[in-house]
Amino acid sequence: MKRKILLLAAMIMAAGIWTGCSQREPSLGKSMGRWTGFGLESMIENRAGGLEYIEVTMNNVIGKDTAGVWDRAAKLKAEIDSAGLKVWSVHMPYSKKIDISLADSAKRADVVSYMKDMLRVAGVFQPENIVLHPSSEPIAPDERAYRLQCSHESIGELAPVAKEIGATLCIENLPRTCLGQNGQEMMQLIEGYDEVGLCFDTNHLLYQSHEDYLKAVAKGKIKTVHISDYDFADERHLLPGVGKIDWKPLWDGIRKNGYKGIMMFECYGEPSELADARDLLTGKIIPQKSNIDADSLAFCTADWQITELENGAKAMYAQVPMFFSTQSICAVKYPADAFKSEILHRPGEKAGKPSILGREVGAKLAVNAGYFHVKPRTPSVYFRIGEEVYGTTHPTETYRVDGVVGFKDKDGRQMMIAKSDTTQYEAVSGDWHTVMASGPLLVMDGEIVVPLLMGDGADGDNVSAMKEEQRVGSKVRTHYSSAQFYDKRHPRAAVGTDDEGNIYMVVIDGRFAGQADGASIYETAYICHMLGMTEAINLDGGGSTTLWTEETGVINHPYDNKKFDHEGERSVPNLIVAY
Repeated sequence: MKRKILLLAAMIMAAGIWTGCSQREPSLGKSMGRWTGFGLESMIENRAGGLEYIEVTMNNVIGKDTAGVWDRAAKLKAEIDSAGLKVWSVHMPYSKKIDISLADSAKRADVVSYMKDMLRVAGVFQPENIVLHPSSEPIAPDERAYRLQCSHESIGELAPVAKEIGATLCIENLPRTCLGQNGQEMMQLIEGYDEVGLCFDTNHLLYQSHEDYLKAVAKGKIKTVHISDYDFADERHLLPGVGKIDWKPLWDGIRKNGYKGIMMFECYGEPSELADARDLLTGKIIPQKSNIDADSLAFCTADWQITELENGAKAMYAQVPMFFSTQSICAVKYPADAFKSEILHRPGEKAGKPSILGREVGAKLAVNAGYFHVKPRTPSVYFRIGEEVYGTTHPTETYRVDGVVGFKDKDGRQMMIAKSDTTQYEAVSGDWHTVMASGPLLVMDGEIVVPLLMGDGADGDNVSAMKEEQRVGSKVRTHYSSAQFYDKRHPRAAVGTDDEGNIYMVVIDGRFAGQADGASIYETAYICHMLGMTEAINLDGGGSTTLWTEETGVINHPYDNKKFDHEGERSVPNLIVAY
């Protein structure tokens, strides 16, 4: 009888209906590095929404330096515990200076020593896994083999310290020229280290298919994952379903490779969105052939409200179900040769709401323009009209400002957009009549060209510059995290041209959940591309985002009054206007 009961139990377990069996849906986790408004209250809300795990990113814990890092770690761990979350992994700090593959042996030894110290701090969180980058970038082809060897040696030194704190050291695959471009390099990096595993980042493969990567890495070596979507051109950290990954076969392949852990998402998303993404990965939601194709179809078939304006201009508005969100999109398209355009400069007390300034100067069309210092209402970026320079690019803006927009002629019939940095403004636009730095660039030569986060030093440089401003009593509107600016959905504004001689003013409303969710920088570029723009650049967004025409008034829903109406304009010191 006992044998029959045991046999029955085995059959039930094999059928996958035994209580607590492996058929349970994977738990949800989210990286602290992709968490807007991170804090105890937000953690509690996310836990209530169904999130179970968190990945702590040491770059956020360390801050500007290591002073007090043990206390900060202990405080954060207490908050995570009180929120009811569990730490699945800790992501080790990374930058161009914190590179375990450095060819200089003395510098590499310093980095490894520093990493050992930070690993012991990471032990405060009692993680299952430690995620480590095998290198920074760029790495030249002729030094790649040696840098792989250097990284391999460093990993061998760090693995025992990870074991000391009770965690598995996991090496993350990386894109572009970084080490770990493919499965073969990943196996080379951990060769001979049985205790070292892999962190599989799904949006980092640029030179190898997901299928080939999973074939190349040894079964059971994937100990944790970073889940996000992308366009196969560069890392984007999009919510699954927004990009091009075919998720069901990928997740099946990860499981067949032996991964038994949670779904750790390295993208922005509320618990409900991550739960939907889980359903996409596990096949409960049948994906479209391409979610990008589905978004394109939604855009093209939306109920566009089109208003014909004078001289061939058109205004259009629609709420479009795209990117698993609601996008409230407004645009004005007008022939450049039928209007006189300019970048209007109204600093300080002359600043005003776009609709008021537009009427004052007799404009037909207007959109808010460049980034500015909030308190004095002066440009925080390079700004020139004729020979007169009215602004320079502040250090807090360099992480997002990578281009210039302006007019080559005095009448403003030749809008120009070009790539530029703070050392190139005059070289790039010296013969233009009007030029304003802005960014990031969105579309160039008909292709989406959204950059990365302006380099590893972007956040550190930005925070340092911001703290210096605060020290001297200035108030500068900026973002502490470049990831927050690029990846989080905000109200956005953009301007650009097409190959047929038209200029576009575009705004995307945001921060109104379910009515206007806002767009990431990549999503903004995608919308501009769908509108037909072949050149486009991002302008100041957020509460400044406003599009006005003389005939319709304010078309969009500016956020400054936090109401989904047309009244929430903010005073701005510059506009792009057309007469």
